Amino acid sequence: MPKYYPLFMDVEAQPVLVVGGGSIALRKVQTLMDHGAKVHIVSPQLIPELKALINDNSCLWSEKEYSIDDIQEAILVFSCTEKEEVNAKVSSDAKALHRPVNVVDDPEKCSFIVPSIMEQGDLKIAVSTGGSSPIVARQVRAELQAQYGQEMAEYLTLLKTWRNKAKFSLSPEKRSIFWGRATDGEVRKLIKNQQLTEAEGVVEKCFLSLLD
Repeated sequence: MPKYYPLFMDVEAQPVLVVGGGSIALRKVQTLMDHGAKVHIVSPQLIPELKALINDNSCLWSEKEYSIDDIQEAILVFSCTEKEEVNAKVSSDAKALHRPVNVVDDPEKCSFIVPSIMEQGDLKIAVSTGGSSPIVARQVRAELQAQYGQEMAEYLTLLKTWRNKAKFSLSPEKRSIFWGRATDGEVRKLIKNQQLTEAEGVVEKCFLSLLD
């Protein structure tokens, strides 16, 4: 089993190929579209839910069997068919053209795998077992979801609003003090208790105290 290198990739407006037209392809396409990718689906048929996603901008459909020409523009390739020979061909072609490829539920044909992802706003935690047990990865994700709730989204949004202010107004030493205070647990606790105004006040008070 390969030792996969963890990586977050920006796929905004980037071409991604999905081979297959069933429920697994549907989940891949939905996630890719949520992250702004330009998805190209290749399949003779699509389930109705997948067909409903087709549009002229972010999701195109080629109603045909897969061929190597379909890979040429893609930066990522997903093969989601139930046909072993098609998945093997997609994997072989993608690797020959140096395109990262994922064949669902077949790690041996993959050059990358998709982790189980927990999201709360800007917080994204990717969990992988290296293909050993996707079920365990989902269990760990559920535990993380219980630990990091909706407050994390609001917490990170608040901190983001202060990044440039701190960067351009405070010295490196004072920035360290500021971020240490803003992330020592009190602000997040206030937000978790739905005291957003009080949380904003703590951050602002700390910032003002450090101005020259």
